[in-house]
Amino acid sequence: MNICLIVNSNLPERLTATRQIRDILVREGQQVFAQQGIITLLDAPPSDQVQAFETEQQAIAACDVVISVGGDGTILHTARLTGPLGKPILGINVGKLGFLADTQLPEAEAAIRQLITGNWQTEKRFTLKATNGDDDCEPVFALNEFLFTRQSAVSMITLEVYFDGEKVNKYWADGLIVATPTGSTAYNLSAGGPILLPEVPVMVITPVCPHALTTRSLVLPANRSVRITAVPADQQILFSNDGKISNLNENKPLDIQIERSDFDIQLVKLPGRSYFETLREKLMWGMDLRE
Repeated sequence: MNICLIVNSNLPERLTATRQIRDILVREGQQVFAQQGIITLLDAPPSDQVQAFETEQQAIAACDVVISVGGDGTILHTARLTGPLGKPILGINVGKLGFLADTQLPEAEAAIRQLITGNWQTEKRFTLKATNGDDDCEPVFALNEFLFTRQSAVSMITLEVYFDGEKVNKYWADGLIVATPTGSTAYNLSAGGPILLPEVPVMVITPVCPHALTTRSLVLPANRSVRITAVPADQQILFSNDGKISNLNENKPLDIQIERSDFDIQLVKLPGRSYFETLREKLMWGMDLRE
């Protein structure tokens, strides 16, 4: 099996974990692909089992499975790279919380053996696409969420939201989140939004610190589009996808259309793990800290 390693090379502890994973893969007779700079940092000169590529995208295109070593941020980065290629992603958590990367480093060797023997399935996570009506501008995609937020630290923003052409509301808030079910446990949860099962075909709109206390999250079917505009148009608004600032609204009034994209991200699902188990573990549901 050809396995690509993706890691944030700026964090030394993650490089240490990646060396451990590389050693397991080599010991198990697998082919290890990675970007040239990562190969160098791992002190692993190219060999019959370790192959270097000029870019991460080239390494991913040539592999069968991607192992993302880090936290959820690394998974989001990996998802941007895999995009419509549909390569399965196994997340090994060396970060903090790890909703997406839910295999812990001590479990890595057992997880890799399951991967090699085919004892795994894929779980589809749909993505959202944002466009600005300009055919010359590339769309941007999000596995977790799109975020509209203020550039200034002193003023709210005002956004009008339309669903399938019908006006929903005018939001006056510090920001507005449009999240997938996958992203429902990220910024959306911090802003008071609901937790959604990953397979539910919906998106959720959640205001960040809205001016009106009655303004709450709204769950909408993902088979129709949402349009978001700035009113008035001259507001300074930052637009980002999965934590990455986008230039989709650069030098023009904000007018963004969001809809379900035509590809899903494939996450490796190992036996013995469930979404509810992850919620109990990460959110400490049912735990009594006094015990």
